[in-house]
Amino acid sequence: MLNFHIIKVILKNGEARYRTILTKSGKGIKTKTFRRKQDARTWGSRAVLDSQEYEAKGIKPCTILFSRLADEYMQWWTGKDHDRVRLVLWWQKILGKTLLSDISPELIRDALKQKKSLAPATYNKHLAVLSAILDYATLQQEDDTILDQYINENPCKHVRSLKVNNKIVRYLSDEEKPRLLKAAKAIGGKFYLKVLMGLTTGMRKGELDWLRWNDIDFEKGLAMLADTKNGTPRHTPIPGVIMDELKKHREVGSNLLFPSTLDPDQPFDFRKKWIKSLKMANIENFRWHDLRHDTASTLARDGRTLKEIAEILGHKSLTSTDRYTHLSTEHKSSVLNETMERFTPL
Repeated sequence: MLNFHIIKVILKNGEARYRTILTKSGKGIKTKTFRRKQDARTWGSRAVLDSQEYEAKGIKPCTILFSRLADEYMQWWTGKDHDRVRLVLWWQKILGKTLLSDISPELIRDALKQKKSLAPATYNKHLAVLSAILDYATLQQEDDTILDQYINENPCKHVRSLKVNNKIVRYLSDEEKPRLLKAAKAIGGKFYLKVLMGLTTGMRKGELDWLRWNDIDFEKGLAMLADTKNGTPRHTPIPGVIMDELKKHREVGSNLLFPSTLDPDQPFDFRKKWIKSLKMANIENFRWHDLRHDTASTLARDGRTLKEIAEILGHKSLTSTDRYTHLSTEHKSSVLNETMERFTPL
């Protein structure tokens, strides 16, 4: 049977706190500290009543820690998001020792506070990954063959995502682009090659990370991408000037283009070199993913149609490409003005 007792704790600054200790068969199983003794007593009493209610209904209390759930989820997950492992590990670090039943919307919001200073999409992605993990927990709960107690409801359903303005597009100015290329070339090696490919092909970071030498058709100047974000294979053209740089590093076989020096089966993390190149080029508020935006913006300003841009970027529909409409329109306006000024006598 579950019981509890309260101990008084004096902090270094002299303030008092009250710690509730839940015990079962004389063994402490959980603690929580409060500023007020009454709050400590209320929490302990509620925990005991909940336990008694579970026992009366024949329901076992949840004993699964988030760390275990995260491991189970990654063994079960078969998706293609290359960033998923990093985000799961981040949540495991934050919530690893927390029981699933103790993960509340308030706890999730508190954990995500440190991400509010970043882009809304980053905040939302962290929330989405946690929601996917906890959705898996509810699936386990619904499985009659599993005896462990998981959770009946996903608490992420009560946490709002942040509004994302996808209409804002950051691309390099005519002054910034040569500065970035000069900085990347000064750093050199495969970093320079990766920046060139990111800037001229519109490939996503994950697509470049996992690109292999046998994916490159050197005769046709194509990168054959089988594992894309939207799940549809596509052939991405590589401009001739970039192919010349690519041939300097050419290898035969299925090795990654940009392998880690520690593990050749994993991509190299150019994060430090990327930050250094932006500093050298005096460029602010520019992410690696913005190279993809720059590719599309350059095509739009050169008068390419939205359909052409969508095909190069691998967009399934023109909805994602609509953000570049104003750039394409500016080009059309410029063409119209130049022509009419020459042929309209007033």
